[in-house]
Amino acid sequence: MTETRKVETDLGQTVFLSVGYDPDQPDEPREVFYSSGFKSGSMLEFQVQDFCVLFSLLLQHGMEPDDVAKSLARKENHDGTLSFASISGLIVDELSKPPAWA
Repeated sequence: MTETRKVETDLGQTVFLSVGYDPDQPDEPREVFYSSGFKSGSMLEFQVQDFCVLFSLLLQHGMEPDDVAKSLARKENHDGTLSFASISGLIVDELSKPPAWA
């Protein structure tokens, strides 16, 4: 089962990711794919595609999204809250969210 999600960056960029779930555990993500959002052929597009491959491998080898998220950089917002400092953090954040059917 796969769910495509719209992700907004803090710079106003919209990115679409597809999260694949384990058929035997439909609330457990097992892979993530970049769908669209960055200029075709751009360095950012390739970086996001590579992040998705790496995160998919981590998931398939038993890592949980929350465990990965703990090690990623964060930045302080104007209101004092923290958010992920990179697109890789946004991807992991999406993997931590349950699917719409959960």
